[in-house]
Amino acid sequence: MSRRNSIQLPDIPAGHCGERGFALLEVLVAFVILALGLGAISTGIALAMRSDGRTQTSRAALRIAQSRLETAGIAELLAPGRREGRAGNGYKWQEKTTAVHIAADPALLRGGKNDQTAAKGGISPFWVEITVEAPDGSVARLSGLKLAPEQKP
Repeated sequence: MSRRNSIQLPDIPAGHCGERGFALLEVLVAFVILALGLGAISTGIALAMRSDGRTQTSRAALRIAQSRLETAGIAELLAPGRREGRAGNGYKWQEKTTAVHIAADPALLRGGKNDQTAAKGGISPFWVEITVEAPDGSVARLSGLKLAPEQKP
């Protein structure tokens, strides 16, 4: 025989035939596991971002409601009734003002003297309720008692 035909391949033991590298099936299984993990992580991130967006919208609605409640009776005189308007990017607010009637002081009913001049000084109490609806439909509500000078007819 000539030298060209006598090339010999190295001897490979019979038990180690399949252990040279990863098989196609093992690589596919690894890719499936990786894809499932990345899918779960991306779903979690998307849910967190959506929740953060809702929280920011609710916070903005609450700030608008707080601002409206604080300015009630300052910009305009308080009077029983409803008012509504828009604020910001699509936020709708409603203000409901109700006159509060305080029961008479028991000492006055028995003929005693009243040292308080608040009732005599022309101060009227009002219950103010503010409702703000955000563009996504979430609602923020605040209410409080406001004192205002009595309006003279």
